[in-house]
Amino acid sequence: MLVSTEVVVVNLLDRIDQRLSDTRARINPHDFEDCATSLLSLIHPGLVPITGGSDFGLDAEITEDSRITGLIITSSRSWDGAKRSLRDSLRSMRKNHIPVQRVVAVNLAEANRSKREKLKDIAKEFDCELVQVFDRAWFANQFRENPDWRRKILDIEGGPFSFSRQPRGARPDEQQLSTIGRNALIAEVNGSNSDVTLFGVPGVGKSHVASKLDGALFLERHPTPERLLDDLIETKPALVVVDDSGARLQDVDLLLQLRDAEKLNYRIVATCWPHETDRVADHLPNSLQFEVDLLTREELGAILRERGITRLAVIVRLLTQADGRPAWALNLADLLIHQNDWTSVWTGNALRKQIFAFLRMSNASEDAIDVLGTLALLGRVNDDQLRRLADLLQIRQPELIRLIRSVAIAGLVDVQDHKRYNHETQQIEHTQTYRIQPHIIAASVASEIYFSGTASPVRLRDVQDTFPELAADIMQIQIYTKLLGATHPRVPTTGELIAVLPASTKGVELLRSFGQLGPEQSQAVVDIYLARVTTALNAGDPTTAESEAKLLAARVADAVEDNIPGVVSTFVQALSVLEDADRDIKPAVKELVEEVRNARSGDQPQLAGLLKLVEALQTVPNAELIDTVWAALTCEILAPTFDGNYMNPEVLHQFILQSFTWPAAHMETLYDAIRPELATRAPGLTPAAQLTLIALLEKWVRIANGWDLPFGGKTNNAQVKAGKRIATSIANTLAPVITTPGVRFRFNQAASTLKIRLDEPDKLFAALTHEREHLTAYDVIMRRKEAALDKALAPFQQQAPAVLMDWLKAHEPELATAGQMTTGAWQVFARLAYQPDPEPIKWLTVAIDHGIAGSASALINVCARTDQLTHAIADRLLADPNGRHGVISAVIGQSTNSALIQRVVDQLAPRDVQQLESAFALKDALEPTRHALFTHPSDEVRGTAAALWAAEWAYDTDPMPADPDWLNAMKSYTIPENSRHDHMHTQALNALAKASPKVFIELFIKHATTTMRSSYRDFDEWKEPVRLLAPAERDKLWQQVRETELARELFWVIAGNDTDWITGTVSEPTFNISVRNLLGALQFQFGHRYPLDTLATMLRPLRPEPDDLLHTLEVGTFTGEDHERYAAKLDNLRDLANSDDEDIALLGQRGIEIYEPLLKEALVKARRAAVRGTRDY
Repeated sequence: MLVSTEVVVVNLLDRIDQRLSDTRARINPHDFEDCATSLLSLIHPGLVPITGGSDFGLDAEITEDSRITGLIITSSRSWDGAKRSLRDSLRSMRKNHIPVQRVVAVNLAEANRSKREKLKDIAKEFDCELVQVFDRAWFANQFRENPDWRRKILDIEGGPFSFSRQPRGARPDEQQLSTIGRNALIAEVNGSNSDVTLFGVPGVGKSHVASKLDGALFLERHPTPERLLDDLIETKPALVVVDDSGARLQDVDLLLQLRDAEKLNYRIVATCWPHETDRVADHLPNSLQFEVDLLTREELGAILRERGITRLAVIVRLLTQADGRPAWALNLADLLIHQNDWTSVWTGNALRKQIFAFLRMSNASEDAIDVLGTLALLGRVNDDQLRRLADLLQIRQPELIRLIRSVAIAGLVDVQDHKRYNHETQQIEHTQTYRIQPHIIAASVASEIYFSGTASPVRLRDVQDTFPELAADIMQIQIYTKLLGATHPRVPTTGELIAVLPASTKGVELLRSFGQLGPEQSQAVVDIYLARVTTALNAGDPTTAESEAKLLAARVADAVEDNIPGVVSTFVQALSVLEDADRDIKPAVKELVEEVRNARSGDQPQLAGLLKLVEALQTVPNAELIDTVWAALTCEILAPTFDGNYMNPEVLHQFILQSFTWPAAHMETLYDAIRPELATRAPGLTPAAQLTLIALLEKWVRIANGWDLPFGGKTNNAQVKAGKRIATSIANTLAPVITTPGVRFRFNQAASTLKIRLDEPDKLFAALTHEREHLTAYDVIMRRKEAALDKALAPFQQQAPAVLMDWLKAHEPELATAGQMTTGAWQVFARLAYQPDPEPIKWLTVAIDHGIAGSASALINVCARTDQLTHAIADRLLADPNGRHGVISAVIGQSTNSALIQRVVDQLAPRDVQQLESAFALKDALEPTRHALFTHPSDEVRGTAAALWAAEWAYDTDPMPADPDWLNAMKSYTIPENSRHDHMHTQALNALAKASPKVFIELFIKHATTTMRSSYRDFDEWKEPVRLLAPAERDKLWQQVRETELARELFWVIAGNDTDWITGTVSEPTFNISVRNLLGALQFQFGHRYPLDTLATMLRPLRPEPDDLLHTLEVGTFTGEDHERYAAKLDNLRDLANSDDEDIALLGQRGIEIYEPLLKEALVKARRAAVRGTRDY
């Protein structure tokens, strides 16, 4: 006989789930529609059902803040049915022209995150936004809590039930919420075998984490023991969650009693606030405690994007307020998405309500809330100021600290520990500061306590008088409260602002926020900055003036956005002041335009702001807006391509690099707004202003040619077309008014691809600035250029030499404009030198007379080589700062006139010889010349000459020839003090070390023991050549310097990274440098890095302490965050701890003891920094 058994489902939750999943069980669609509207009206009080027959696809309407959201309801339990219902309803709605742009979908299907996204896509097909989905999971929980609707819809009876799958008051989409940032914690809790306490600050998501644990059921409040026992036996939960267990300790006790009495095997998960962990632990002994930490800004940003908030400026605002708490972030996002309540979110009022609701729930006293508000008003107080705060509030200091701690449980009060070394006591002193974070919440809390019209704890004046050093901080909060919409703000006056600015370290933010209060305050701020620019210039501090001008630009940009008149004129005045002082105005102009475009916020650049700026500039009188200032502004405003780089507000220390190119329509609009002014001003523009506009033309030519954009971008056809029109228009506007050859050359360069060209009437200038022809061989180009230059020079050669020199002097500015400042005149003299009958001395004499001998090196070389250089001319060139180097190089390298050579050598100074290193004149010098140099009376001259001669040969493939005077001259060689590490010095010392180790050692000792002005001795040039010494020679060198003052530095230089030599040397009985001093040498700390085990092995004869060796891990230069560095060091130390060498293993173990706590602390700091988006927490 066959026996069938039927499993009877008695668990209410399972019975509900089974009925909803059973497609055979019929659900009346009309009853379900009534049920849905009834339950949802509790969430949306503005919900109004629409009776059948007149709905045109909608089943109800929700009216909130004058916006209508449609409700589409279906009792379908299949995914296909839910999709079909939404699509059919939206199609009907559009067919009947129902003006609804937002809808909520209600169904009994299972809708995970991907399915919800597909439903959103369906809504987009009908130009509609799906703002929320209520699915089967939500209704299952509602049916458990609403027996009447459960009986009517599902026909399921049931008494009270002790469990739910979600916490009370859970969000409708709780099951679909992301676990970003929580997966590791969830896995760790799931993997434990004990009871668990999840603690964290309000809003951090403790209940959410608990709901994601395997097999977790939430315990309802105050269940009867009998009912609870029955439900425990029926459901057999793996985990029972007691939410807010700090206020439900009797429920925790009951679960423990039933588990012990009935031998049940569920685990208990208790959630609580941080200050309740000890009390919960008393009732839940042996439980594991896990902190639900604040999420980082990157993690919260990802969650907000999943909610449909993608605009970076909005995300940043929410991140700042949420301060790492996902519940707060999601609640604020809901206010934006579902209620469009931008005002309460943006001002912080919405979050303030949550904060004060929490404080009421935690039974915070009135005194505690007064302390919170006063602390928010002050901005920040330290230990020393706490006493005054206690006196002000008439509270004992211990009681004040207790009250601060009582409100700190919300995670709003930051307590920072500061370390300061006291030189008198020679001890590290710790002080603490207290502040409310983030600042928008501080201002919001202060607004509630001090600026809401109710009686404040103390008068604002009393607070200001008690803390005069915090006047700027208090004023900052006053300004913030006004900007956030305080009902009774106390707005500081301009005079009060100016009074606190000199003592404030936060003047930039104070001025920025003050300027946002209104037109009067905005004008006051820009006037303050203008005065600072003028004062800095008058004080001879142009760098500060330029910095203040950039800050002024940012404030002017704020005012332009708010349509405040007059401020642009002030900015133009500041630019004119800078221009008169011959300072660069471009950084300030760039700052203004970038702020107005607002592309650095992560948003798209704002064309409207630029058009406002153009309009504002047109109101500035021409007498004030001089051409160079106007051109600089125009060039930046009209730029077709620009950067919008910014620091990522979500990821600490990450830069976002981006480049924008205006769409074609925006290009046309922007240019059309500026074109009339361009046409009007063009005829009177100075060459400097013309060059600025030519730089702008070059940018538009790139667009017109369709050349690659930054970061691999490509222009589209419309942009190319607009670019050609604008580039051609600018070129045609400028072409008729250009009259100078330098600007004409720059214009031709820029406009070449536009087929617009200006003829250059000056043939010599044209020849000197002849542009290279593309796809033409270099030798062909040079022949053509030389021929053109010879032709242009021919008329000048028929005239007095002074005519050509006058031309060169007169055209120096124009040649500089064309980029030929040095090469232009040089080309002329080179062609004169290479003429069949060059007459170099004639041209050189006149060049000296005109002060341009510095460009006449070709003539000087010819004169020296052909022995036409007279003593008189040589003396004139030596006396000419521009011609001195040329004549010295030519005579030493090319002259055969011994008398002239001796005359020049006799007048050499050490600096002259040092400058020869770029000329390579010594290598080919004749033997008599070398002899004169190597036997020069000056030690520095002969030593430097010998070193450069050897160095030049080191770069040659042939060996250095023998010279009887060289070695003796090298004994006088001295590397210039604080010289940059020049490879020429190293090559010279290499040659000496190979040729004569004895002389090298003598020179090294002299360098090491000579008194110098600097306390730091530079040995960079010696490190490579010292390695060329044999070990015995290095031993000899060390023996002669080991008793010197710099012995510990010299040890590492002489060692030359030779570990065997180091070990042998420290093993000697006479070695008298301690390990600590040896490791403290700069040549060690900033020199070659030895692995820790290698260092320990080398220095083992000295019996170093492990801590001394480990300290070397912290010296030198490092990159990366602290936690990254500590983690890398720990990886290495763990390897050392497993070494077979006992000393190395002990070293590794000691390092682990030191660095594991450091890593833990660094990880906490890094996490906090990632939460706040700044290290200043």
